[in-house]
Amino acid sequence: MRVLSLFIIIGIFIYSYLEPVTVFSNTVNIGIAPWAFSHLTNDYICQIVFMSGAVYLFCTAPFQGENYFYTIYRSGRMWWQLGNIFYIIFMSFAYVGFILFTSMVSLLPHICFSNDWGKIWGTLAQTNAAAQFQIPFIVDRYIIGVFSPAEATTISFLLEFACVIWLGLIIYIFNYITHKPVGVIIGAFFVLLDVVISNSFSAKTFLISPVTLTQLKALSGVNVQYGLTLRYAALFFGISLICLIGICLTLGTGKRKVGRKGKIYG
Repeated sequence: MRVLSLFIIIGIFIYSYLEPVTVFSNTVNIGIAPWAFSHLTNDYICQIVFMSGAVYLFCTAPFQGENYFYTIYRSGRMWWQLGNIFYIIFMSFAYVGFILFTSMVSLLPHICFSNDWGKIWGTLAQTNAAAQFQIPFIVDRYIIGVFSPAEATTISFLLEFACVIWLGLIIYIFNYITHKPVGVIIGAFFVLLDVVISNSFSAKTFLISPVTLTQLKALSGVNVQYGLTLRYAALFFGISLICLIGICLTLGTGKRKVGRKGKIYG
């Protein structure tokens, strides 16, 4: 029920965010190509909402339910850790897939399937039509000019997917170690880090902000001089995810004591 309510909230948010685009499409009587996803993930407000949803999705980590001791006894701690890792990966894929799917469905009935960006996205990127129709996000010229729709959507999906897994593992590890929702607090910190850096610190600090590294527009322009590139983003998520998974598996080899009331120590 908790996950279902999250998906409903995210779905309503995406629909309301894209509604002005459908109004614009209806006004000019031109169909919309179904390529909203990469533009939504390049909007910092959307990313705060999406990644806050990811924190909520994994806030119950390390997922120790009533059958925890029975499962550990039957499968072993290492296999239990592996199961939780695969659960985080699967739920991350489902969550980001839902965002992608909803970003397309929300454009109905004005959607017009096309292999290119189409007139609507091109007009929003190159004119002030977005301001006139109160569209709450920016359609970045860099994305339209450099990437094809399929490339932008695929890359944005993979970066978003990696970031959600990253947050899930961070929450899992720190909740597991401390037996308190410390991981949730740390995850929330990284969600807000993008905005904090934008207002207070040098752009170079974006190198440690996973949410920033999911945004294609942040990996261009003057930010490139600080090392913010698509290659760096891929290396950041690739290396850090391997390390985080390794830490999770290491936790699975440790011994933990169980108190009389079922509380886990160590």
